[in-house]
Amino acid sequence: MVIIYYIIAIIGFLTLVLVHEFGHFIFAKLAKIKVVRFSIGWGKPIWEKKVGDTTYQIGIFPFGGFCQMAGEQITDDYVPSEDDFYSKKPLPRLLAVAGGVLFSLLFGVLLIAIAGTMPTVEAFVAPQIYITEELESAPAYKAGLRSFDIITEINNKKIESFSDIQMIVGQAMGKELHIKVLRDGNPLEFKIIPDVERSTGRSIIGIYQYLPPVIDSISSNSVFKDLNLQKNDKLVYIIAENGDKVEVISTSDIPNFIENHLYENLEFVFLKTDNTYVSKKVFADKKFNLGFSFYVEKRKIDGLPFFKSLILAFPRSYETLSITIKSIPLLFSGKVNVGQSVAGPIKIIYLSSQVAKTGMKNILEFFALITLVLGLTNLLPIPATDGSYILFFLFELISRKKLNPKLISKIQSVGFFLLLILMIVVIINDIFSIGSLF
Repeated sequence: MVIIYYIIAIIGFLTLVLVHEFGHFIFAKLAKIKVVRFSIGWGKPIWEKKVGDTTYQIGIFPFGGFCQMAGEQITDDYVPSEDDFYSKKPLPRLLAVAGGVLFSLLFGVLLIAIAGTMPTVEAFVAPQIYITEELESAPAYKAGLRSFDIITEINNKKIESFSDIQMIVGQAMGKELHIKVLRDGNPLEFKIIPDVERSTGRSIIGIYQYLPPVIDSISSNSVFKDLNLQKNDKLVYIIAENGDKVEVISTSDIPNFIENHLYENLEFVFLKTDNTYVSKKVFADKKFNLGFSFYVEKRKIDGLPFFKSLILAFPRSYETLSITIKSIPLLFSGKVNVGQSVAGPIKIIYLSSQVAKTGMKNILEFFALITLVLGLTNLLPIPATDGSYILFFLFELISRKKLNPKLISKIQSVGFFLLLILMIVVIINDIFSIGSLF
């Protein structure tokens, strides 16, 4: 079954590549620029077919693709032709290289729109917070927030659920947050400067969702199945071998206590619905699983009509691009671990396979994020990217002066070589990053 998710991930990733390269292809054809080779995947072809002037192929490595235009790379023995890349005026060349970016961005909008039409059943957790003892040194507690506070607004944005808190705080880029809460019915306001999580670049303030430890369902292989636990029973205490004891007020108390008492026999005490107590001692190692889930409210969200979803997809895409742009300086700030927070093709495929397990809507939104970021990063004016070509050809359009094609070609060749080295480093980093998850 797991292999299916990897197949979905690879097909999805290659679809994003196909759309991007097809954007180059379409605008090259419109500009009457000859396309020599159109490839999905890198390396030696496992399939190829020539149609007209173009050879279409599938490369052995499913990590990218290319649209090779005639005369794009100029050698010393280059003989110009009327359908070559540099035989065209700056605007057609500009459109041919910008077509990939345009198609990636529009495809991201389309994926978000399609996802928006799908009805879903989502978990709803109220915006009530819980702060464990381990988090008392974190920004939220230091600023004055306390367990059971209900967050109502962050930066003048109304908060409806705990997921709203996670989204707004996570995207704060370490900047000050203005938070309004209700405490025992009384409104309070706080200013909090979040920390930045080194592994992801997300901002965090040190809070958990408040979720009472009420059992919802028990699996057939749970270590507690002999206790005959039922829906609405509660986990109330966990007791360690040395007598340490935690009263389980919120579900976040559980992993913290277990983490502090790994490789011990822990006693779990439950309060059943008939007000009787049952308990059992079990050995807790890193693979320990409770074997039951806690109750979380589920809410059905209806899908939107396509055109309404499409209209809403544009501001959502803009917000994604804006956040991505703002996060770029974090990579050079020293606040994040670049190796952990940057993903190459292998890691993207792995993460896609994990998201695929959660449903069609989530995987569409994930691929939308990837293709939007792909389009944006290709705009960066770095040699060998679409952005560098765009910069050169914009200069030609504005100045009305033609740059030396051989010079551009040499700059791009050096950039491609450096980009290839970077890609190898990123792929190696992907392998080690994924390996650490197992």
